[in-house]
Parts: sequence; C-alpha cells; structure tokens
Amino acid sequence: MQSILNWLESRTGFREAIRSVLYERVPGGPKWRYTWGTALVFAVVVQFITGVFLWMHYSPSTQTAWESVYYIEHEMQGGTWLRGIHHYTSSAVMILMAIHLLQVVIYGAYRAPREVTHWIGIAMMLVLFGLGQTGYLLPWDQRGYQATGVATNIAGVTPGLGDQARAIALGGDDFGHHTLTRFFALHAGVLPAILLFLVVLHVASVRRHGYTEPATKSDKPDGVYWPDQALRDGLVCLAVIGTVMMITAYRPAELGPPADASIAFNTARPEWYFRFLFQMLKYFPGASGMFVASQLIPGLLLLTLVLMPFIGKWQLGRRFNVMFVCAVLAGIIGLTYVSYHEDLNGETEKSLHYQSDLRLAHAEAERAVELASLGIPVEGSRHQTRNDPMIAGRRLFELHCASCHSHHDPALENPLDGPPLQTVFVKEPTAANLFGFGSREWMEGMLDAEKIAGPDYFGHTIFAEGEMVDWVNTNIRDTLEETPDEEKEAFKKKVAATAWAISSLAQLPYQKEMDARDSAQIELGMELALNEFSCIDCHTMGDEEVGAGPDLTGYASDEWLTAFIRDPQTERFYYSEDNYDDPERLMPGFATHPDTPSLNTLTDDEISLIVRWIRRDWPVGDKKQSVAEEKN
Repeated sequence: MQSILNWLESRTGFREAIRSVLYERVPGGPKWRYTWGTALVFAVVVQFITGVFLWMHYSPSTQTAWESVYYIEHEMQGGTWLRGIHHYTSSAVMILMAIHLLQVVIYGAYRAPREVTHWIGIAMMLVLFGLGQTGYLLPWDQRGYQATGVATNIAGVTPGLGDQARAIALGGDDFGHHTLTRFFALHAGVLPAILLFLVVLHVASVRRHGYTEPATKSDKPDGVYWPDQALRDGLVCLAVIGTVMMITAYRPAELGPPADASIAFNTARPEWYFRFLFQMLKYFPGASGMFVASQLIPGLLLLTLVLMPFIGKWQLGRRFNVMFVCAVLAGIIGLTYVSYHEDLNGETEKSLHYQSDLRLAHAEAERAVELASLGIPVEGSRHQTRNDPMIAGRRLFELHCASCHSHHDPALENPLDGPPLQTVFVKEPTAANLFGFGSREWMEGMLDAEKIAGPDYFGHTIFAEGEMVDWVNTNIRDTLEETPDEEKEAFKKKVAATAWAISSLAQLPYQKEMDARDSAQIELGMELALNEFSCIDCHTMGDEEVGAGPDLTGYASDEWLTAFIRDPQTERFYYSEDNYDDPERLMPGFATHPDTPSLNTLTDDEISLIVRWIRRDWPVGDKKQSVAEEKN
C-alpha cells in the first residue's frame, strides 16, 4: 500500500493537498461560527447527489413528468427518501445561506481582500434562488404549475423585454412541453454547472485568504483545521442531514394533483422562501406594481449587497451594512409570517375558504396517487383525474348544482369541518342537502317529521308544505305520539325497515354488503311500504303506476338519478300540469330537451360523473381507502 501511495504522491502530490486542507490555520482556534459555510457547501453537495439520482428516473414532458415523480415517490425503492431529502435540503440550503450571509456581514468578511469572494457568494445566492424556482415546476402538479405562472408573469413585466423574456421562459405563448424541458435544462444542467463553477471559485478564494480574523484579537492561540474544527463541521453537517431525514420521515414530500390548466386552483403558493415576495406583490397591484415589488425593490437590495465592500470601508458603513442586512431579513421574516397568518388564521372568510381549499387540494393529491396506483393509462394521470367521479364529479357538482344544493354532513356543526371531498359550500341553499342521497340515513331523515320540513330536505322548496310532509306528519309523527310507550320502539323499527327497503333500491356501492346482510329486514320493509304505509297510493313502484309522487322504481339508482338530472320536470318525477303549474319553481333539466330547453346543459359523461359522485361510486385503489369505505 505504501508503494502505491508513494507512486500516487509522485504523480499527483495529493499528500501536500490533503495536508494543506487538514492543517489550515484557524485564527483564535476552532469555533462553531466557522461551520456555517461548510454546512452550506455540504447541503449543496447533497442536492447535487440526490438530484443526479432523481434525474435518472425523471421524464420531462407534460404527459410523463407527474407520472415519473409518482413512480419515484411511490413505486421506486427508497424513492420517498430520495425525493424527500432533495426537497427538504433545498429549504436547508436557503436557511444556511441566510445564516452565512448574516455572519459574513456581521464579521465584515466582505472587506478587502475578500471583495471578490463576497461577490461570488452573491452570485451563488442568485443561482440557488434560480434552482429553487425552476425545480418547483418539475413535478408538473397543480401547485407548481400555478405558482410558476406567477413567476413567468414577473418576467413579463421587465421593461422593454417583458414579452420576449416570458416567451423565452415558456418556450412559446403558454405552458407546455417546451416550458417543462427548458426549466428542467436550467435546473439539472445550466444552473448546477454555473453553481459548481462558482463553488470552486468561492472555495479557492476562501482558502487563498483564509478564515476572517476576529475583530478583537483572541487570547486563545491559533489552531488548525484537523481535528477540532473538522469535528465541529462534521457535527453540524450531521445535524443538517439528520434534521432533513427526520422531517422526511414525519412528512414526506407531497405530490399534488396533476397540472391542469382548465381547473381553478386557489391554493397555489410559492415555496416558503419566496413567500415574502408573494406577500409583497399584494401591496403593489397592477403590472407597474409587480415590476416595483418583484424587480425594482429586490434589485436595489441586491445592489446594496454588491456595494457593501465599498460601503464598509468606514466604521459607520460597517454598521449600516449590519443594520441593512438585519432589517432585510426581519422584513422577509415579517412578510412571510403575515402571508402564512392571512392564510391560516381562520378569522376571516378568505382564510376559512383557503383552509377548506387547502384540505381539498391535499385530498385531491391523495386521490390522484390512489388512481395512479390502479395503473396510469397511456393518456396520462391528468386523463384519470378529469374522468374520476371523486374529483371531476365534485367539481361539476360545485359548478352546476351547488347554487341550489348543499352537500355536507348535517351532523357537523361547522360544514367547514366536513370531509374535504364531500363538502360543497352553499350560503343560502334552496334545495335539499344531497350528502348521502338515497342512503339509509338519508331515507330515515325523509321519514322524520322534524327533518323532512327542514333545510336538509324540503325546507327551502315548494314541497315544504306538500303532500309528502303532510303524510309524514300524519302517518309517522302523529301515529308515534298515539302509540303506547311499550309499542313505540316496534313502530320505529318498522319505519326504519321501510327506509332501508327504499334505500336498497338505489343499490349504492358502499351499502351493498349491509343490504345483503339485512335482506330479511329489507324484505319486511318493502311489504310495509306497499301495504301498511301504502306508498303506492302516491308513488309508482315497479308495475304499479299511480299518481303525483315521484316514481320510486329504482329510486336513487344510477339510472333513476341520471334520468332525474337530465329532465326532472316529467310525470315520472315532480311535474305534471295537474300538480304544478309553475315549472320555473322546480329543478331545471340539464340535458337538451325540445320542450324545456336549458342553458345549463351537460353531456351524458358529465351527468354520469355527477351521479357517481353523489352515489360515492368510484374506483378504489390498493394503497388508499376510499372516503366511501371510511363512511361505511
């Protein structure tokens, strides 16, 4: 081994190089404050290593980017750790960079002969910001897609070059393949190459001039890097990577739903280290304001950083530099706090809606992953989410149905606490709450005198004082009051069995096992519906064709609900000339009809998505339990 090392020494001189590193002079002996620069370089190296492995599995196109990140995160062995470490180390880089900058300014490490070292550090800071911004888009999820749109709009307000700068960034007029490939080229190629070059220059410059001498001479003798300072550097680096790994284990990096320009996404926010800029843009509206907030003010701050070596030649200038950096960092922290507080304080309607939308975004992200676990089609994951009853059905319901119908669990005091995928907010509903429509609980409420005339059923409709409400009051409420106490429980069971029997006609997916288990009670309930309670006096059931009430044949089933949404103003459902002479007070049809045309027309596929969402009829992945199963 010694002969091999001697041969290498004669060819490379590696012993001298190692000796110059290990036994570098440390003024005043080893100190913890000397570790921050090393920790920053270490975090950047971690980013390089994890980035290379992510690169090996990433596919930069609008139809494969999200899918490849899903594969890394959920299918590849160790992929969750790999992406999580890369994701959270980027935050560690920003924190360490801020600490290192503050340290440089406080100790005057920018002064002669270290001016060039300082400027190289500023250039590295800009490159790191660029890496953070370009990497945000690469998963091609809704959050990164929408947030990057703001960044490209900022480029678009550059005086004289705005349109060209935005077109170059996008690779055209709008987001597409070229946008993603350009951002990927910048993130994985151009910017890392520039950063590597700058790191080499920075380290070489630091080594040339050595550690910054303390302002006051220390009583402690000078030391060398090995082993005491090396131990401190190693412990800080270990703490950095240990913290990153603990955060990754506790909260793996999230992958949002696939990017879709046709969908409004109200919770798009930049990464936390750009939140201050996001908040500042609120105070400067319009294109001119965006230029001031995003380019003019940051440009002046950057210019001040560049001029610090000249400003700091005098004692007053050094104090100004320290106060300036502390004020800027305090402003960034303050703006970041205000941004998060406005979103999460829960005291304003805007904040409440944001939190609701945020829960919905997290739920849609989990659902997109669940769908991908079933197998991603050739058309991509966006095709899955656009045709998923759980996601697309809810969106269509909110767009076309939520102006009249609510959809929340009435047992909850605050509907904002409802299940994210099943909560639609209606300030003043004018029709029934469709949460659990056709289920046993819903039908039991229909046969409850207190509930049927309430806001969750007929309370806001023309049927609030109709025949069904009268029937429930007379045949259920009054009968129950007149029934002896010892027989009341038996009567309640009859009512419940009848509700279960009507509910079984819907053949709801999440009730099939219960319906099969309770078949005897359902059969009894159907006999009660036909005979004792005489539902067929008003309703059609099977071959029995009678009067004014809606047809209960297959009530709330896929076919029944589809036909109802297409055209409810028929004798099968709620309208005939003998019963209601004001069809405008009834629910409109959503399919084109020659006699009752509607502006709110829906395609058959869209109606099907709404129907399946109301019925909670959606595919369930192997890795996630559906909301329907949880409810069951």
